[in-house]
Amino acid sequence: DGYPDDAADDPMLVFNLTDQVRETIQQTLYKLLVQRRSVFL
Repeated sequence: DGYPDDAADDPMLVFNLTDQVRETIQQTLYKLLVQRRSVFL
């Protein structure tokens, strides 16, 4: 995975990775929402 064994103990690294994952999920959800059809059509 490219991180040292003690990377999980680095709070700043964990925070940054968590932020990246959150941003990726948010972007994916937004793309899916834009593609979704209205339930009223």
